[in-house]
Amino acid sequence: MSSNSWLGDDEDEYDPFASMDPGWDEMDLEANIARDRHARLAEKVEDLVGWLKTTEGEEMLLELSEDLLALLWENKEVKNLIISAHGLLPILEILEPCTVKSRQYMILQLLKVIILDDVEIQENLCFVGGIPIITKFAARQYSDEIRLEAAAFVRQMYQTSTLTLQMFVSAGGLNVLVEFLDEDYDSARDLVLIGVNGIWNVFELQGPTPKNDFCRIFSRSKIQYPLALVLHRVLDEEGEDELEELIEGRIVNIFYLFSQAENYVKEVVADRQVLKSVLKDLRRMTPVHQVTMLKFIKNLSMLSTTIESLHSADAIEFLIDLLSYSMKKDQKHFREISNQVLNTMFNLCRLSKERQEDAAVGGVIPLLLRIMKTERPPKEFALPILCDMAHSGSKGRRYLWQNKGLDFYVSLLTDQYWQVTALDAILVWLQEETANVESHLVDGNFTRAIVSCFSTNKLNAFDSNLLEPLLKLLRLSPSVAASLAKPEMFAGIAQRLGHKKAVVRLNLLRLVRTIMDACEPGLGSGDGSRTLNSAQVRSLMDSIQTLAETDSAVLVRNLASELLRSHIDADAGMVHMVRHEAVASSQVSSAASSSRRSATRRNTSYTPPSLQASVSTPQTPSSRNRHGNAYIEVAASPRRTTAIDREGIIYRPHSREGPTGIPRRISGDSSSLGSNGSAATSAGGVKSRLPRTSLAPAHMISSRAATRGEPAPPAVVRSESSTSNKENGGGRAPMTGSSSSRDARDNKRRTRGAPPQGDVKW
Repeated sequence: MSSNSWLGDDEDEYDPFASMDPGWDEMDLEANIARDRHARLAEKVEDLVGWLKTTEGEEMLLELSEDLLALLWENKEVKNLIISAHGLLPILEILEPCTVKSRQYMILQLLKVIILDDVEIQENLCFVGGIPIITKFAARQYSDEIRLEAAAFVRQMYQTSTLTLQMFVSAGGLNVLVEFLDEDYDSARDLVLIGVNGIWNVFELQGPTPKNDFCRIFSRSKIQYPLALVLHRVLDEEGEDELEELIEGRIVNIFYLFSQAENYVKEVVADRQVLKSVLKDLRRMTPVHQVTMLKFIKNLSMLSTTIESLHSADAIEFLIDLLSYSMKKDQKHFREISNQVLNTMFNLCRLSKERQEDAAVGGVIPLLLRIMKTERPPKEFALPILCDMAHSGSKGRRYLWQNKGLDFYVSLLTDQYWQVTALDAILVWLQEETANVESHLVDGNFTRAIVSCFSTNKLNAFDSNLLEPLLKLLRLSPSVAASLAKPEMFAGIAQRLGHKKAVVRLNLLRLVRTIMDACEPGLGSGDGSRTLNSAQVRSLMDSIQTLAETDSAVLVRNLASELLRSHIDADAGMVHMVRHEAVASSQVSSAASSSRRSATRRNTSYTPPSLQASVSTPQTPSSRNRHGNAYIEVAASPRRTTAIDREGIIYRPHSREGPTGIPRRISGDSSSLGSNGSAATSAGGVKSRLPRTSLAPAHMISSRAATRGEPAPPAVVRSESSTSNKENGGGRAPMTGSSSSRDARDNKRRTRGAPPQGDVKW
């Protein structure tokens, strides 16, 4: 028993391996089979690769390549076996010397062997220099099957990894992409799309090389026009496939990248043929891509060397057409499209009358005016184009007239930010077409707009830059200047005379002088002429007097003093004018009564001229003595000084009669008399029609002249004695020093526009 005790009990027997899975034997068998199969494939691949030599014949190489390809189709792990067997280099060595005339089918088989969708294989091919060897088979001299295999390799290069793309670019792969773009879209569509996607991926590459360098390389290769043609063909097929819209967006973004590069690239891209093709296809693009392409055109328009290319490609016409089309559709992208179009139009029309006229003829003016009525696009784009239209030629202004452009400019004067630009446009237009523009400006709207600019209570809202163009405009048109003689205008000017800048105060004073010179002092004459009432400028003159006394600027003080003197002289002239009108009315009434008395009398008696003159007008004292023998010619009705006369005073030499139109005093010498004893000639050299001794009373002469509607002739007053001239032999009567000084004072007062005091009284 003791010897058999180790056997134990049968019931208690325990087998530790009984619970193990009986399938281990099968798994080991399958693993062994797989290992054996892999070993046989490896051995076969190594054997095939070993036979791949350049010394072998074409038939042998073809057979080897077919066997390798068959193994690849049957077993995916064969591709790793080829790499481990170092089979890439032998294949590349066979492909490198191959030409078009030989081994076409073998080339296709070998390309299929090494061009696999595997990152490791692709990177190994790049490392061993396979890129230039394989990409050469993408040339047109090879068959389509070979080219497609090479194109598939190129697609793998830019899709596999950043590393493969970088090595592809460094190996000259960009030229291959450019050649793909030159292919016919109908026969080689896949190659063209591979080229577009390849260029797009190159630009999307995140590497140390800047995009500007790629733009320069591609622009040197002249890919712009092929890209434009591809875009045109893609738009023809748009809607059939989502791929087409994707390609459209990538092409548009490639163009946009070119416009963001350096100026050299922009100049190369701005080819007339390219731009014309792109502009024609604008309306067919989707709105998002339209905006991107418009950005490309806008960036080109910012360069002065490319503007002419855009103009020659009819960019203005196409942009206006797109703007009108987008406005009618009222799509949600209209705001962005209009912003880009108007910005480009501004760059094109800026400082070019020819392009401004082209835009006007193309119909941009009504579109801009319609846009201004909406709140969608900002004014910063549309308003400068409209204001620049006034600087264009007669053709552009004709379209402005048709669309009421001048009224639009006047309405802009109420806008603080655009009133200077609008006024400058009105000034330019007035210089070109003075009569037509002036008739529109005096209708009241312009006056109210300018007065509102000065009558605003906010001093900060006043733009001092408004004064320069306004002064030029008012000097050019006195009638417009006279229309501004409003109490509100003078009050606004007086409020701003305390401006801190001396040049602003000086321009305000010049503005006052221009307005006052264009107006007639006193009461209105009933013919529509503008008159200036002294009560309107009384408060303004108080402010001007303060400047004349206390201003720190010399020019401001001098001009303020001059305005004060002119105002005082104008008031004095008004007093004399009122007195003369009273005297003239009394003469007319006395002449009427005298004519009634003469009708009842049978015999007609005449009053000597000297006595009649002494009755109708006050006796004029002589500088020598009261009874001197000198003739004094006095105008019966002084001519009022108009705005034109005063402008002549300032800008033209003074006439011999003086600025007020009052005839100068004529002495009684022979120089002042005609050869037949008639009165002296006038300053202009025209002799007086009155005889030396008139037989008709002066009031009757005045009455007859008034009846005929003619101005009354001057009355000739003769002194009691006329022997002095005869004794002097017809020579000029001697004058005393006091007479000379009084004449000098009179001439000086006439130059300022006031009637003489002392010798002639009204």
